Amino acid sequence: MGRPLKTMGMLGGRVATLREQRGLTQHQLAAKAHVSRSWLAQLELGKPAANVRLVMAVLDALDAHLEVNDD
Repeated sequence: MGRPLKTMGMLGGRVATLREQRGLTQHQLAAKAHVSRSWLAQLELGKPAANVRLVMAVLDALDAHLEVNDD
């Protein structure tokens, strides 16, 4: 079971942690997810301009997923 992510900062931090656990650089993950390295860096910093489609591409590249609960 994952941890609740309630802010963009928490999501970005989790993406950075997953990337590091998988031994990937920002450049490598960006290439795998077909996003720019600068966009990925902004996501990892929790900047609010995240595009959901691109976030999903990054999570897919990490073999991770986003789950929405109603609690």
